[in-house]
Amino acid sequence: MREVTVLFLLLVPVLNCFCQTDERYTGPIIDMHLHAYTSEDFWGPAPNPATGEMSVTDADAHRELTLTYMKENNIVLGAVDGKSPLAVDPWKKALGDGIVRALYSQNPGDLDLEYFKTMIESGDIELLGEIGTNYAGYAPSDPALDPYWELCEKYNIPVGIHTGGSFPGIHRRNPDFRLRYGDPLLVEDIIVKYPGLRIYLMHAGGHFYERAAMMMVQYPDLYADIAVLNWVPDAGNFLVPFLKKAKEYDVLDRVMFGSDQMVWPEAV
Repeated sequence: MREVTVLFLLLVPVLNCFCQTDERYTGPIIDMHLHAYTSEDFWGPAPNPATGEMSVTDADAHRELTLTYMKENNIVLGAVDGKSPLAVDPWKKALGDGIVRALYSQNPGDLDLEYFKTMIESGDIELLGEIGTNYAGYAPSDPALDPYWELCEKYNIPVGIHTGGSFPGIHRRNPDFRLRYGDPLLVEDIIVKYPGLRIYLMHAGGHFYERAAMMMVQYPDLYADIAVLNWVPDAGNFLVPFLKKAKEYDVLDRVMFGSDQMVWPEAV
């Protein structure tokens, strides 16, 4: 992951140059937010919120099409998460060093701590995230998560925490969801308690984008990704002002690209 950061920072001058011209950037890209599935946990088919078109129907097709879009768009490295290493294994086989192996969870407390440690030591996990605790109705700073943060700090495993909201009306099928637990300020206690833990705010705070930018000013080691804000309808209402704030606050060099293609590879 240090190499990821170094490469991203090397790209910043190029990206800044791109922002000031009409030229399309064609260099290498790192995608910090990709999802993988097994046949058991793939939740499609579902309509794409941007196009209305139905997704692919299974995990294999999802993976193959995502890999195609990654190649077409010169994505040379992706942080790919799954609910288990089994979801990510085929991606590792296809891309080798072109992926960072990540673990997705809404309820990390349900994961056996010793098994989690074993996965880290065996190299099956290089990043913990996406951690979507607000989908389960509690804050990322809940004490139940402390043992996982401790292990990640000890083994230098970066953490990606879901911030912001979700699809409008998510509460109808997931009554545990709470928007308030997507507030980036809830990550503050984790940062202070585990100063060696490397954290990034997934979705750049979403609804709370200004607080995400403020947090990045206050905590110089905090990063953010812009995943989903860059393609889901109306999410640009958060993305554009966030990027303006990040530039104004001089933290733009810690903003990372992500797609969050979920079950829609074309989102890449």
